[in-house]
Amino acid sequence: MPSIPSAKEILKEALKFDQNVDVNTLHAKTFEVLLLYRSKYYETKVDEFLLELKLPEEVHLKVKKRLLEPIMVGEKEYSNFMEEVSRRVSQAFQPISGNIAELCVERELVKNGLKKDFHFTKKKERTDFIIYYPNINLSKVRHRVEVKNVSLRERATRGLAFDGDSLFGFFNQLSEFTESNVKVIDDLCTKTEGYCYVSPELLMQIPYKTTRFRSNIQFGRDMAEFSRVGKIP
Repeated sequence: MPSIPSAKEILKEALKFDQNVDVNTLHAKTFEVLLLYRSKYYETKVDEFLLELKLPEEVHLKVKKRLLEPIMVGEKEYSNFMEEVSRRVSQAFQPISGNIAELCVERELVKNGLKKDFHFTKKKERTDFIIYYPNINLSKVRHRVEVKNVSLRERATRGLAFDGDSLFGFFNQLSEFTESNVKVIDDLCTKTEGYCYVSPELLMQIPYKTTRFRSNIQFGRDMAEFSRVGKIP
């Protein structure tokens, strides 16, 4: 069984060919690497399975029959072999996807001169990132940032309402940015003096955006400025 790579390993591999790639391209590249590892995982599972069959004469019928047979894994029954594999892959890779999004954001902060556990902290007080002015030791003001992956959903706005001042997202579903959703995000960010950072491509397409929506490529510079003067420009 191949080992499941960590989010850091996937990020490192995605950066192999271009260290200066922008945050959205980097996130997309990590997804490509993730899919590659998932394909290898499936391939290895199938190879292991076929080895068990020892390739008898009627290979096709036997493989088909075996693949579609219900199986038990512990006390859990699956309708067939591939359902069991798919479920395990999903459980293994879903948390990695979230970790990758956070690592991409952390890299943006570091690229713009911020130091972890000095200018910012990660996974503290129920939020993903906290940026401090001027630093964690002499903090006068702080700014909380919630990071979301590709889907907005209710938990993104809920996180912004309770645990974040700004929202950073790799959102790729324009349909989620309805007039009502945009108004909710706009109202929340106005109260916290924060922003909703989305990709430049999505930003251009949102028909209801306000001044509280910004390109996520600008995020690192904004947080660096916050740590310098205590306010996002």
